[in-house]
Amino acid sequence: MPNIDINGNDFHYLEIEGDLPSILMLCSTGLDSRQWRDMFPLIEGRRVVCPHYLCYPKSGQWKGDGDIDSWTDYLAAERILLGEEGQVDILGHSYGGFIGLMLAVNHPGKIRRMAFHEPTVWGCLQHTEREDLKNEFGEVVETFFTEGLEPEDFLRDFVDYWNVPGAWDSMLDIRRDMWRALQPKILSEVRMLCYDTTPPSFYEGITHPILITLSHETPPHQFEACSLLSRVLPDVRVEHVPGGHMGVITKSSEVMPHLAEWLNA
Repeated sequence: MPNIDINGNDFHYLEIEGDLPSILMLCSTGLDSRQWRDMFPLIEGRRVVCPHYLCYPKSGQWKGDGDIDSWTDYLAAERILLGEEGQVDILGHSYGGFIGLMLAVNHPGKIRRMAFHEPTVWGCLQHTEREDLKNEFGEVVETFFTEGLEPEDFLRDFVDYWNVPGAWDSMLDIRRDMWRALQPKILSEVRMLCYDTTPPSFYEGITHPILITLSHETPPHQFEACSLLSRVLPDVRVEHVPGGHMGVITKSSEVMPHLAEWLNA
């Protein structure tokens, strides 16, 4: 199994051989390369690389000092991107979309085109004219980081936020056990995204063709953040899809084809 070392931290990545340009797949928080299984038949013949984030299945645990630094996930994705021959397409979801956009800013010449399902760019919310959404999101953040909040309660709040109340309690035990084991890393990722202050203007220099799939069923703060992002990107198409933030999985047959068609263009 292919692995890379980032500052003493071990990252596994999925690798599927195929024709160039490669597709760098970047997962959502709490998920790994298995989230893209319905995509593989739609891009048959393409080379695929997909890192498993730090602490996730097959990757190693945090080896640094102090709290987990989730920016290490970006560094792993960057290493993989720069190691690929020629230009690369990027496919991302949520947290993976945030990482993909950062790669596009820092390494524009390595990327051909990108497709994202609801990239998490909550820093954009600081620049919304919707004060109600800004204030509501502040309350969401306070809920996630309530002092003394038990790990299980944080996971319940986080999963229910993206889905519906009761989503955490209705999950299969095997999946909840995996998330419980990942809780410190998930908390680190969520903290980085919640306290991100990157303004929309930071992204306006990204000139690559970009598709963003976005659902009206997603939380309103996420819909607004993605909308603010889309307004500054010079070459973007927004496709409205069903299923909310997790529609890329729960409604994959209705979401994945849009992403695949864009990347295969």
